[in-house]
Amino acid sequence: MNNNDIIYLDGKENPYQCSISKDCKLGSALIIPLRTGDEVIGTIKLYEPKRKLFSTINMSMAEGIAQLLSSQILHGDYIHKQTLLNQAEIKLLHAQVNPHFLFNALNTISAITRRDPDKARSLIQHLSQFFRSNLKQNIETVTLKEELAHVNAYLTIEKARFTDRLEVDIDISPKLLEQTVPSFTLQPLVENAIKHGISNLLEGGSIRIFSERCEQGYRLTVEDNAGTYLPPEPGHQGLGMQIVDKRLRNQFGRDSALKIEVENHQYTRMSFIIPAPVNSDDKRTAIAS
Repeated sequence: MNNNDIIYLDGKENPYQCSISKDCKLGSALIIPLRTGDEVIGTIKLYEPKRKLFSTINMSMAEGIAQLLSSQILHGDYIHKQTLLNQAEIKLLHAQVNPHFLFNALNTISAITRRDPDKARSLIQHLSQFFRSNLKQNIETVTLKEELAHVNAYLTIEKARFTDRLEVDIDISPKLLEQTVPSFTLQPLVENAIKHGISNLLEGGSIRIFSERCEQGYRLTVEDNAGTYLPPEPGHQGLGMQIVDKRLRNQFGRDSALKIEVENHQYTRMSFIIPAPVNSDDKRTAIAS
């Protein structure tokens, strides 16, 4: 293992002696390292009886098995590290949204408590649901139905904060509700629409979350009517949007990359494609508020 090399003890030029018993019938040994990159993490050992040498075929087969096992170990290590990276990205998205949102939510609930205790109690329940959902969303994927419930808890509190300055319309095909998506995908897009859009309007703010058919399946869009989002310069996309884009690409492929369209003072649209099957008899479910 220290030499990171194949060792062949043929019993003649390179003597082999069994360490277990002097009467052992084994007379030659082949030791092949198992590697992850340049690091040796184990070995494969093959033995032959005395007066019988390893054939060229057996030696080649042993090297092939070692290479195959090394590849599997390396792949498993890569998957483990990728899982840890994905979890770190999800936690980073949580950290970006939660402090800002929690501060605003608590201020809103505090302002409402005296004049409308029932509404304040309802908002506390939605806040609890939002953070409970956050804890559950440490997994990599959720159904779109779960993601929308998470977004709805968030928007209920934001609507209370903006009062009549914010209207929300959700129009998603029922066929997509059980489709799995990367967790914490819509939430950053909605939060971005409020932070960089609705908060800049004095009145008449609206957010639409809708799906529509496209050649690859369905396109999901989060749209605000402010059109005040300023896209970062190429190569400097916001960290939250960058993580969402990366996770969508990893889940669905390049065609599902996050697309951002801005028409100044008219709309900002952030959308991505879910490659789900499309049927001609598809119907929609609408939630307006």
